[in-house]
Order: sequence, then structure tokens, then C-alpha cells
Amino acid sequence: MMSRSIVSLIFVMLLVRLSSAFQQYGEDSQHPWCSNTLMSCDVSEEEKVNMVDPIFMQSAIELVKNDQGNLSINQEALKILSAIDMPVVVVAIAGRARTGKSYLLNRLAGKRKGFSLGSTIQSHTRGIWMLCLPHPKKTDHALILLDTEGFGDPEKGDNENDNSIFTLSILLSSVFIYNSRGNLDQSELEYLHFVSELTKHIQLTKSKKNNEEWEYIDFFPDFVWVVRDLTLEMTINEEIVSADEYLEHILKLKNGTNEKTEKFNTVRRSIRDYFPKRKCFGFVCPTTRFKLKLLDDLLDEELDPEFVEEFELFSHYIYEEAKTKKVEGVHKVTGRTFVSLIESYIAELNSTQKFCVESAVTQVAEKANLAALEKSLDFYRKGLEKFSSSSIDDLTDLQKQLYRRALKIFLKNSFLKDSQEYLVKLMMTTKKYNEEKLKKMHETSLERCTVLIKDLKKDLINNLKSGKYSRPGGYAEYMTDLQSIITDFTADTEEEVQAITVLKSFTEEMNVISETIKNTDNILSEKENKINDFLAQQRKILEEKEAMQTKATSMEKEYRMDETLGQLEDACQIQKTQIGEHYEFIRMKQEDEKDRYKEEGREEEAHKKEEEEKFYRKKRDESSSSYSSIFWRLVKYVLSFFS
Repeated sequence: MMSRSIVSLIFVMLLVRLSSAFQQYGEDSQHPWCSNTLMSCDVSEEEKVNMVDPIFMQSAIELVKNDQGNLSINQEALKILSAIDMPVVVVAIAGRARTGKSYLLNRLAGKRKGFSLGSTIQSHTRGIWMLCLPHPKKTDHALILLDTEGFGDPEKGDNENDNSIFTLSILLSSVFIYNSRGNLDQSELEYLHFVSELTKHIQLTKSKKNNEEWEYIDFFPDFVWVVRDLTLEMTINEEIVSADEYLEHILKLKNGTNEKTEKFNTVRRSIRDYFPKRKCFGFVCPTTRFKLKLLDDLLDEELDPEFVEEFELFSHYIYEEAKTKKVEGVHKVTGRTFVSLIESYIAELNSTQKFCVESAVTQVAEKANLAALEKSLDFYRKGLEKFSSSSIDDLTDLQKQLYRRALKIFLKNSFLKDSQEYLVKLMMTTKKYNEEKLKKMHETSLERCTVLIKDLKKDLINNLKSGKYSRPGGYAEYMTDLQSIITDFTADTEEEVQAITVLKSFTEEMNVISETIKNTDNILSEKENKINDFLAQQRKILEEKEAMQTKATSMEKEYRMDETLGQLEDACQIQKTQIGEHYEFIRMKQEDEKDRYKEEGREEEAHKKEEEEKFYRKKRDESSSSYSSIFWRLVKYVLSFFS
């Protein structure tokens, strides 16, 4: 039975060295290797690596092509947008042809010739053109400027074409600028008849064919009216007023129900209903008529000082007040998500006379969730690839922290309410990555340990061949040499996961030889008897360590579940707060509009606004229970995965 004692002795010597590692399992110990690796794998750092700065475009590029009313996308523009992995603020400008829209955007971009300017009466811009640049005020945001082709171009003669461009620019932007030339009057309002026709082209949901005007607020941008080349003061009852006050005065409704009054009120009511947040700026002509051809080359000192001053106020408003583009009032749109929006909207516009926003958003959500999954898995996989230690503890700590950060990346970039399928894929795939990493770790460890034991036993094998141990006292000398090999091996393989396997194989190989030498020597030393007693104690330690290994696996599973549920709860709470604030903002704007109608003595419209205000107050309150429902639905998926 002495051979079994030898085997047990070897295991004990190795396990005693490894025991401290298992005793600390489950604690968030920061091993030096793990800490250094995770420093480079932290979410914020990872995002900085993947957040490609918006391309510093020197000139605009065509985004949407318009071929006789058939809209298509320029793939080169999509490549630029796809490289922008950060939230975007989208500013679109529209208006009649040849009214200086491109010049206004060039000044916003701080460029002289970003968008090409036309200096003749022929319309210069076709389709929608795009210029991307880092946001001047918002860190880690990109500013996307969209220049649309002018309305009422006699060369086109197609109102449906204008409708499509107008509708698309409204849906894509977070701020919509309507640019007009001359004084703000009835004729200018008539050019905005597209606003009153938006509902003819847009259906919000599949289930509801016709929506009330105020239901579109969630999907429409803020509205800015820029009045160019003013020649008259903005006055009300001969009193000079601000541009904002003059706009509200122009948008006042007339009393009456006859056809003429209704025609007068239609566009005004639509602007008031669709755009509760609106702003107006009035610009004088920037220079003399003879210098207009050279406008993009003129310095500010060569422009009218009043124009320069008013533009400063305008640009400050756009930079500070223009909101990040969002979908459903919650999900921030990145350059990549913006690509999906454009593709979905144009596909809908080309395929039907009245496209469904819900269908387009669903497609965007699926693409966003898939991209979020790929991004989080890529982060997790790269973090594992950097791991080169042989320590199981280090690997376990790294996996915990990588999963926590990968989950954070996923929840930040996904559409939460439609994410359950992708969340389960994240959990299953990271588990698969862990298994593959552990398998590879075992294979490389086995190779290293095999090479090491082969090198250490060379002298022992040579002594056996020479017959050095075949004499009285040879067994004791043999045991000393064998113990020396085991001691050196365990010292060099403290963190090797396959050390026990290789050592076991080695001792089994030596077992027959040990018995032969022992029988030859026929000596049983007192030291060996003591070893037997020691082995009995250490076998108990071995059993305890194995039990701790089993417990460790269970603890890791519980950690992943707790971490997933914890971050899900946080994400749901954040989005619940955001959507609540979104509806509260709309409610307050409806309340302001109600007060304006009351001041104008329009009790019927005021009552309607009061009902809309109640509706958004209800939606605000319902959003809390809605996101609680989403949270528990996701919890159900998570628990089913871990059950």
C-alpha cells in the first residue's frame, strides 16, 4: 500500500499550495493581472476606443438622392454615418428654392464652402445633402446638418416630391429650420401647407389608421423659423416686438367656421399642434446685392453687423437648445442608428403612399439590438483574449467584471423593451466564451506541465537505468529524489490548472517502480509512517477544497444573475424617468398652448388643448407602470435562463 501513500503525498503537497486561492473565491479581490487588464477593458475606455470621432468633412455629401420623385440613399454617406458611434444632434433646413439655406448651414458648420451655394435663380440643391462634424458644445456628440432641396421649384413642378422631402426631413431631425425670405406674412405661411398635410403621409401605428394631430408630437422635432432679408420692423399695433412674439402673433387663429376662415387657420393650427416648442429669428440681408455672388468668401467684417449679431444668437440657440435625436422619446440615436432610420423611412416612403412609423421604428430597434449585442460580445471576447495568466481565480474575477461591463454596454445601446431575445443571447454567448476559454486554458496548461515534468524527471530516470537505487537504503534515497521533483514541480506550477492531472499521471507511472525499489530495500522508515498519518489529514483537506470548487461554480452563476437583474432594474428606472420627463415636457407645452387659446378667446380650441394636456398627464403617469411591466418581463427571461 506504500505506492498509494506516495500518490497521496504528492497530491497533498500540491493542494496545500493551492488552498489559499479557493478560500478567497467569491470575493472581489483585485489581482494585479486582473486589475491591469480591466483598466484597459473598462466601459468608458472601451467606448472611447470605439467612438470614432465624426469625420471632419470639408464638404457636404449627398445623403438622399431624388430621381424624379424616387428617393434612394448614397451608400458613401451611410459609411460616414456608420463610423459615428456616438449620439447625434440632427439639424435639418427646408424652405423655398433659392432662399439661402445652404449659406446658413455653412455658417453653422463654421465653413465657407461646406454646402455648395447657388448664385443664380436656378435651384442648386437636389435631394438631401449632409455635413457631419463634432458638436461644438456637447461632448461626445456629433452634429449632423441636413440641407434639403427647395420647395416650389418650377423645374420640378411636383408637389408630391416636395411632400416626400419635407416629411423625411421632419422625421429625421431633432431641430427643423424653416427658412423663408422677406417679411413674415400670409404668403409665406401658404408655402408651409406641407405641415397640414403631414398626416396624409404618416401613420403612427399599424393598429390605428388615423391619429390626432397632437399624437405626432413624440415623433416631430422642435421648430425654428428663420426669416431672411427682412426689410420691415416686426411690429404689433405699431409696437416693435421680438421675433418670437411676432411669430405667435402670426400664428393666432381667427374666429369663425366658414371656408375662408378654416383655410386661414389650417396651417397655423398644424404648426401650433405639431410643434409646441418653436422659435423665430429674423435676419437682415447680410450684404449688398452686388456682393451676394461672393457671399461665401466674405469675412464677418464685410457683412452687415446686424446680420452677424443676429446669427450669433441663432447659432447659440441651435448649439445649446437642439436636443439629441431620440426614438420614442427615450432611445438616443447614434450615427449607426441614424443609418437604420434613414433606410427604414425611405423604404416606407417608396413603397406606400402612407407609411407606418411603428414599422420603421421596429426595424431600427432590431438592428440596434443586434448591434448592441455584437458590440458587448466583442468587448467581452477581446477582454478574454487578453488574459494570459494560468490562475483560475484571476480568470473568474475577470469574467465577472467583463460581464458586468458587457451588460452595461448592451443595455446602454439597446432598445430595452424589445431586447429580451438579445439579452438571453448575451448570457448564453458569454457562457460559451467562458467554456471555450477554460478549455483552451486547460490545453495550454497541460502542454506546459507535461514539458516541465519531463524535464524534471530526467535525472531520476537516468539513476533508475544505472541501478543507483537497487541497494540497501536505495528506497529512502529514491523517495528523497522523488520528493524533490514534486517540490520543484509544485513550486513552478502553483497556478496551473492541469498541475494535478500531470502530477497524477507522473506518480502512476512511478508507482510500479516505487514498489520494486521498496521490495528490494524492504525498509519502512519511521518518517514514512508519519507521512501516512499526515496523508489521512490532508485527504480531508482535499475533499473540502473540491466542495469549495463546486460552491464556487454556483456562486459565479448567482453573481451573473444578480448582476443582470441589478443592471436591468437600473436601466428600466432611467428610461422610466426619461419618458416621464418627456411626457411632462409635452404636457406643459400643451398647457401653454391652452392658455394662449384662452387669451385669444378660443374656448373650443382651449378645451381641446386641456384634453390633450390630460392625455399626456395620463401617459406620464402610465409610463411608470409600463416600464415596471417591461422590467418584470425581462426578469422572467433572465430567471428562465438561470433556472
